[in-house]
Amino acid sequence: MSTSAAPRVSTARILGYALGEGATSITINGISNFAMLYYTQVLGLGAVAAGIALSISLIVDAVIDPVMGHITDNTRTRYGARLPYILWGGIGLALTFFLVWLLPGWTHSPTALFVCVLGTNLAVRFAMTVFGIPYNALGFEICPGYEDRSRLQGIRMAFNQAVNLLFGALAWSMFFRDQTGADGARIDGTTVTGNYLNMGIVLSVFALVLILLCVAATRFSAKDNRGAHLEGNTIQAFWRDLTGILGDRVAWYLFGFFAIAQFAMLLVSQIQMFTYVFFMKLPADAKTMVHGGGMVAFAIGALLQSWLTQRMDKKTTGYIGMLASLVGGLSLFVMFMGGFLKPESSLALGGLTIPIGFVAFALGQALWWGGCGILTPLAMSMVADLSEINFLKTGVLKDGSYGAFFTFILKACMSAGLLVTGWLVDLSGIISGAANQTPQAAFNIAVMTFLSGPALVIFSFLILRKYPVDRFYLKNLEQTLSRVKTGAGG
Repeated sequence: MSTSAAPRVSTARILGYALGEGATSITINGISNFAMLYYTQVLGLGAVAAGIALSISLIVDAVIDPVMGHITDNTRTRYGARLPYILWGGIGLALTFFLVWLLPGWTHSPTALFVCVLGTNLAVRFAMTVFGIPYNALGFEICPGYEDRSRLQGIRMAFNQAVNLLFGALAWSMFFRDQTGADGARIDGTTVTGNYLNMGIVLSVFALVLILLCVAATRFSAKDNRGAHLEGNTIQAFWRDLTGILGDRVAWYLFGFFAIAQFAMLLVSQIQMFTYVFFMKLPADAKTMVHGGGMVAFAIGALLQSWLTQRMDKKTTGYIGMLASLVGGLSLFVMFMGGFLKPESSLALGGLTIPIGFVAFALGQALWWGGCGILTPLAMSMVADLSEINFLKTGVLKDGSYGAFFTFILKACMSAGLLVTGWLVDLSGIISGAANQTPQAAFNIAVMTFLSGPALVIFSFLILRKYPVDRFYLKNLEQTLSRVKTGAGG
């Protein structure tokens, strides 16, 4: 169907699809938010070793993504090409996520601990690939319209952050409340092993429920395709898919732009946790507020990008997202590293004391993540545009393959980011397992939090400038190909 002629999809249908994103949010954000703290501060694994384990699992996941994309594009079942994988891969995702927080406490061997961390994360990532690649492709197919794609991805990412707010930001208060030791000293809840297991049980159950609800809501897509003409799952067909996408010059502008942006988001999301604990020294409720504020801002940005796309198109919307993130990160660097504010700074107004250090930190973080919220769903809708362009030119549907290759690029960069995170934490002077860190180490990790993201976003902007696709590009392509076909028919 022509992109410009595609009917508007109901919000109810999009929301039913977005339920599956809740399971992704619970599992992947759960690991992103708490795994590094769990491995280093509770289990005592070195930050570099933890970063290597997370990095290896992600790069293996990235490598198998294009294979899964080809498999789902060429699957024939009575329930279609996507839904069976979404169901069984999703069930596996919930189960393997629980295993992450069930690591054995009987070993203090760094090697054995490293193997356990690597193994559980490999299992989660494999299940995520089986679930996630068909799930992404299904979203492309539910909304074939240019602007509707942005709307679906915006609602999907907003739901991701709503779930992340509930089970990520509020996790600080639900699962990691501070305790008081026998000597009256404060015990940070993130240092208690049992808290992570409790979180794992609750989150795994909710992830499973969301997956089953998503399958029920998208059962309309379960159409028998056993009679469809497909390339087939062969090495030769997979290689043709891969080389075709690798040769798509326009796609590389998109892949490059968002790969760098995703690398920036990954770095900030990992090291900001150490900034919460050691630089800002936030109690549990304050962590919930600032972390939750970033998630709310991300969700608002995700919904805002759909509105901006309708009025300014996608490329300009991307520039706006980048500007917001730059201002958020750089303002924090100037205020705290420039000596204008300290984490404990406050302002007395009459009988009211305003913690302006905390407020400024929360607002800067929110602005950074609000910009990221614009960029993430925007890039996913652009991938759907590229798949549409390929379909218009070739007549071959490759939603799974385009989506999978996009996630391959992102996960490869995220893998590198996890590796770099371990090095940055180590370089900052943060000591694994230590309840307190030196002031210099806390200062160093804050500088890395505030500057790493904005620096990478600048490089991302330089690549996005070269991306040519907009609504007029697609309309002109449709008209040109229509004339060619009409001429050939005549």
